[in-house]
Amino acid sequence: MEEIPAEVVDEESLGEWLHGELTAAFGLETEEWARERVNRVTERLHVLRTAGRRLQSEILWMQTMSAFTAPGGYLYVTRELLQRAASDEPVAFVVAHEMAHHDLGHTRIFHGWLSRLRHLPSSLVAAALLHGAGRWLMGPERELAADSYALDLCVASGYDGEKCLELFDILEAYALDHRDLDIVYGPDAQLFPADSGMVGWLAQARNWGWQHARGYPCIRERKSILWTHLDVLGAPL
Repeated sequence: MEEIPAEVVDEESLGEWLHGELTAAFGLETEEWARERVNRVTERLHVLRTAGRRLQSEILWMQTMSAFTAPGGYLYVTRELLQRAASDEPVAFVVAHEMAHHDLGHTRIFHGWLSRLRHLPSSLVAAALLHGAGRWLMGPERELAADSYALDLCVASGYDGEKCLELFDILEAYALDHRDLDIVYGPDAQLFPADSGMVGWLAQARNWGWQHARGYPCIRERKSILWTHLDVLGAPL
């Protein structure tokens, strides 16, 4: 298996190389309805972005429901996620969330990561990014910041905030279909009920460790935080 090419020396070249690897491995969506939806949403969000470069949204032909970004000029949405969304709003939130990682400077962490991956097979690098290494590197704090940024950008762009948060219903249904209860509700807290004293502290520590292992808080917590944020924005509920 080939290692990362020697010419991949910075974030820009890493992004272009990953784009080629992912395109070759999974293929890009060619159906017009799918491409038109994602491009329409991306262009609408670009109008009010106040930071960062223009990004190109790509649709990977995958059955896994996911979205992610990387250094360079691309962000990725899988076909499985796209086809589960009944309107533009959940897609807009996904795209805005990945834009946020660029605009908030989160992708800079890949620069140090790249040097550690230099001698790994390129297929393993692409697979690691696809299956969550990026989110694990970013961590729950950055993911929550990207959530907040995404909702702000969507509402400012004229999208219905309530419909944007339907994304989390889609994510929850998908997770439950795959029996991933933890990512929906959080880790089982029966061993350490969060009441008071040392027991409550242990529950908080356990939840902190779980979040950093998964890369982000559970779906219910993320949605609850965003509902509160939407209320603060004064958006109609």
